[in-house]
Amino acid sequence: MRRFFGWVVRAVLPFAAVFSLTGCINDGASYHADNGRQILSIVRENNFFWEKQVGLSVVVARMPECQRRHFLQKSAPKAHIELWQPGENTFVLRLGKRMYVAENRTCEGFSALDEEPPGGLGAHLGTFGESDGVFVFVPAEPAAER
Repeated sequence: MRRFFGWVVRAVLPFAAVFSLTGCINDGASYHADNGRQILSIVRENNFFWEKQVGLSVVVARMPECQRRHFLQKSAPKAHIELWQPGENTFVLRLGKRMYVAENRTCEGFSALDEEPPGGLGAHLGTFGESDGVFVFVPAEPAAER
């Protein structure tokens, strides 16, 4: 009997391990500026196939001075995140009705916004989202082409 259960465990365990990894998400996309010195990335993580949402984080960097990761929220995997720049070293992320502000002067400043900043959202830089099943950053059209 013990031999039978040992065989079952050895036969089934590899399939169970592979099945548990399917459907997991761990990817990201980045916006680059200033010849790659300024980077803002969105990271999506989902560790279990049964979870219907992904954890979203933003990584703000101004290389080589600073780099920091901040948790945004849980969201649907196909959510779109708009990226705006109201001023130098400041970025606003808009996910549905929720907005967050992050800075890359020290990379430590980060907070949720209750309302749009007084000066507005600034320049629309683009949108993070899925395209053909791949998470990407799509730059906004230049103002002259709109």
